[in-house]
Amino acid sequence: MNNKKYRQIRVLVIFFVGIIVAISLLQDSFLLSAVGIITGLLFLVLVRSKTKIRLDEREKTIREKAANLTYAIFAPTIGIGAFLLLFPTHSGLSVFAKGEFYYLESLGMVFAYLALFLIIIYALSYHFLNKKYGGGGNGE
Repeated sequence: MNNKKYRQIRVLVIFFVGIIVAISLLQDSFLLSAVGIITGLLFLVLVRSKTKIRLDEREKTIREKAANLTYAIFAPTIGIGAFLLLFPTHSGLSVFAKGEFYYLESLGMVFAYLALFLIIIYALSYHFLNKKYGGGGNGE
């Protein structure tokens, strides 16, 4: 099976899973929607294992640069968002300090934890991949 055929099957599976989830949510059957999603994901994993997907160096480079750019944009944005939502509530300098927007402090905490989690995942994956691919800085 080639890449084009896999994409067509993936679109059909997503379409049918969407229909199943929509119908099950209309009937308040959350178990059916969960089973439908899990079955669709399992089917896609099995089909993908049979597919010969080839990646060239150009596509790998583009994926690496896209991941780096995404991290470089998302991490500071979520960190600044957490700071802006947390700092003004304690200093009394903002509209948020008037007590009407308690949920914004909780949202700021969630953003802060997400930013820290993202930085930890990046650091661990960098350390692991650096060791795996021969980095380490002890060579002269």
